[in-house]
Amino acid sequence: MTRTRLCRIAGLAIGVPATTFALLFAARPAVSTLTPALWLEDFHQLLQEMSSHYANLEWAKDQRRTDLPHLRAETEKALANASDDADARRILRGFVDAFGDGHLEIDWPTADLPTPAETHSAGLCERLGYRPRGGAGVDFTMLPQFSSLTAPRETFPAGVLRLSRGRTIGIVRIGVFTEKAYPDACNRVVQQLGMPDSASCDSDCVERIDLRAANLLTAALAERVEQLRHAGATALLVDITRNGGGSDWVEALARAVSSRQLRDARLVFIKHEHWTDRLDKALRDVEADLHDRHESGEVLRRAAATLKQAVAGSREPCDRKEVWTSGELHCSLLVTGLLFSSGVLPYAPPGSFAGFHSRTSLFRPDRYDYTESNHHLPLYVLVDGDTWSAAEYFAALLQDNKAATIIGDLTGGAGCGYTDGGIPTQLKNSKAEVRMPDCIRLRTDGSNEVNGVTPDVLVPWAHRDSPYQRVQKLFAVLQRLR
Repeated sequence: MTRTRLCRIAGLAIGVPATTFALLFAARPAVSTLTPALWLEDFHQLLQEMSSHYANLEWAKDQRRTDLPHLRAETEKALANASDDADARRILRGFVDAFGDGHLEIDWPTADLPTPAETHSAGLCERLGYRPRGGAGVDFTMLPQFSSLTAPRETFPAGVLRLSRGRTIGIVRIGVFTEKAYPDACNRVVQQLGMPDSASCDSDCVERIDLRAANLLTAALAERVEQLRHAGATALLVDITRNGGGSDWVEALARAVSSRQLRDARLVFIKHEHWTDRLDKALRDVEADLHDRHESGEVLRRAAATLKQAVAGSREPCDRKEVWTSGELHCSLLVTGLLFSSGVLPYAPPGSFAGFHSRTSLFRPDRYDYTESNHHLPLYVLVDGDTWSAAEYFAALLQDNKAATIIGDLTGGAGCGYTDGGIPTQLKNSKAEVRMPDCIRLRTDGSNEVNGVTPDVLVPWAHRDSPYQRVQKLFAVLQRLR
């Protein structure tokens, strides 16, 4: 689910003339290592890759009404006239940005940098990728009505905001939805496991540490919310502005703060061997449980039937190459109506499948430790245009279940991302790494989450606003809430 900040370049999305297009991507310096012919070869490979496994290609055609043949032709003309590699890179990045998809990304390799000496002596958590990350949210400390309960750099900084009519809202910040952004949690787990910093760690070890770290963090968030309640909060606002996304751990956090049981929306996946392999493994796990766990036989039999149908769907052929020339699609690469974002089941109580081989296939949130309660504080979620990916899922899941009021600005628009790391794609000549989503998360109204999450209550933020103006505008909106 993780994503990076989307870079936008205007022009391609509306099909500008070739001369204007060339001006948009005017290039300097003049040193080139690839010929225009080689860049065109990379571009045609990119078209083929998108035809075979880009989940939102049909959305781009039908919902955005992108003229794909014109977009292709304009890009070809621009690449044929590219003056150097930098020019060609800008043209290809403009092509990718024309899709308006926060999970469609292209990056070129950078020069290898010497490994710092300290890397050789890095601790285990650092070697596993644990490092602080996540942007700062709204600066509530600028308001005299706000009292911090934590230091700004603490995990999940929090405080209380006094509103009119004696109301008090508790505010907690989640900067990013990945456990790997919290090295202190990893260090605690490593200490609990008695592992030295020099220890090696295979994939099972990494998964065990990540899961334990996520569970520690979920408990820490629950403790923070209780701290706010004891400080007099009568409602909770979770600030996920400038939150770029994260991992599946987000599923536990949404359920840990909701007063309602959260039923997941449908997941759409693509017809591709990547998904065939994934679904085959899930089916084998369910069949192993069917052999061992007779008390859950009916649930497991239905799950096995669903997964068999999903495997068959993932193997259906679909050639979409013609869309780049005729604009027509004669088949769909998408398999719908079988799975949910949470797995085979849209909902299960916490701990329902403890010890099952198919635990995460049946209901993925069940791998985490969290507690549901209908006594949680009334919930608000604060979002903005830099709320992406897993953070959008957090807001969408709560909004669709009427478990929270979403406040702020339209979110970035990334939606579902890369399952199990996604499908590796490298362009032959430029060695560009291309990442494209292989799934779609649908909202309860059937729309694609890549459209972004529209708040229930809009805050009139502007790009020119200072941090003080942002928090003042938000404060005025919060004052009007009942």
